[in-house]
Amino acid sequence: MSVMKKLVLLPIIVLSMVLFPIALVAQPHYAKVLKDLEANNLTLLAAAKQAEAQQAAAHVGLLLDDPDVEAAYYWGDPADMGIRWDISVSQSFQMPSVLVRRARLRNLQENAAHLDYQALRYSTLLETQQLCADLIYYRNMVAIYNRRHAAAVRLADLYRRRYETGDCSILEYNRAQMNLADIQNKSTLANLDLDHAMHDLSHLMNMDDYSFLQMAYDSVWSEPSFETWYEQFEMRNPTLRQLDNQLAISQQQEQLSRAQWLPQVSLGYAAENVVGSTWRGATVGLTFPLWSQQRAVRSAKLQTAASQAALDAKRTEFFAELHCMYHRHEALIHDLQNLKAAFRQSNSVSLLDRALEAGEIGLEQYLQQVNYYNEVEIEIWNTARQLEQLHLILYSIEL
Repeated sequence: MSVMKKLVLLPIIVLSMVLFPIALVAQPHYAKVLKDLEANNLTLLAAAKQAEAQQAAAHVGLLLDDPDVEAAYYWGDPADMGIRWDISVSQSFQMPSVLVRRARLRNLQENAAHLDYQALRYSTLLETQQLCADLIYYRNMVAIYNRRHAAAVRLADLYRRRYETGDCSILEYNRAQMNLADIQNKSTLANLDLDHAMHDLSHLMNMDDYSFLQMAYDSVWSEPSFETWYEQFEMRNPTLRQLDNQLAISQQQEQLSRAQWLPQVSLGYAAENVVGSTWRGATVGLTFPLWSQQRAVRSAKLQTAASQAALDAKRTEFFAELHCMYHRHEALIHDLQNLKAAFRQSNSVSLLDRALEAGEIGLEQYLQQVNYYNEVEIEIWNTARQLEQLHLILYSIEL
């Protein structure tokens, strides 16, 4: 390449790196977990071997028919008629167009086995990513409820002492105890969710106790345009690639069915010996597929139309669903930023604690305000979880 061409291409390359979706070239979320999964998951390991077997099976049959060998030995009656023997060897040949299409069809069938494995791998890795996102959420819920439980214990102890000294009513004492019981129940449920999710992850990893301690979600990015992003998604999505390959198989099968209407040529050698005289020579034959291909072309055309319809329907379905997901992803980014900013600016739990201890506010007012802040914090994590789950689906083509 000349220096001038390099200078012309350089700005284009740089511009493409800027405009190309950032997430598509980034490492997928939970990369270490996914690496461990591919090394240990029994379903994926078995599917890889099955795909290898199916790829080998696509090339089991021969492109050419087996050669035909025929021999005969005759003796005369009466015996003075002598002995006669015949021998012939022949090989049938399809037309070159048939051989080419058969070879292409086998390559497509081999690719279908690979795409089937890729689709299973894609769904398993995406499921694992989503499980990791749930684990981060559950672990933070446990941390929140542990903190709330500690505060509820202090509050219940405070009102126990006040009740014993006569500084509060039985209603306030009971209210503090009910608050503690409620948070204990929620904390127990959060721990059960976390344990269940960790068990599922360990099962996927084929390990008794897999360790995953991440507490925060990775950063997410907003794309410059839906069309630029969707073009990449459509090109690399395994489901669409499967359907596209199936369409190619149907089209190749249709072309093969048309080509098989051409006659089949047979070339061979024959020899005949009759009472001391031997005849040798070449043989040529033609086979006309008048009956075997009678409905093959029509069937192949219908299969091609069905494959095209399935691909078009799935593309339309994906476009509609992902268009909504994409814009919801963008909206959730802004919602999460606003929630976090509002929570940081207005969180005054420490002030409420001091006000309660000083007797400046009552218990019910305190619980109402504290529970409000706690619910906002939980809502932040709910929104972050939704955003992460959407992000994993939208950028699953990284897998």
